[in-house]
Amino acid sequence: MFKHKGHGFFCRCETCKFRRKTSLWYMGILLSMLIILMWQMLFTIFITTRFNVILIFILMICILIGFIRIIF
Repeated sequence: MFKHKGHGFFCRCETCKFRRKTSLWYMGILLSMLIILMWQMLFTIFITTRFNVILIFILMICILIGFIRIIF
């Protein structure tokens, strides 16, 4: 269906946006990253380490990129 039509990772056409919105894998990955992010933020309240802060930063960036890809 999408072979050799120029639809790649950064494609912003309406069809690709709709596929990302309705994809269970895509939403599942974003939801799991949100759960991990909340857990890490809760864990950081009690014990703050550099690893936790770096992991929180990376997860926030990944989640933000995921939601931006859905919106735009």
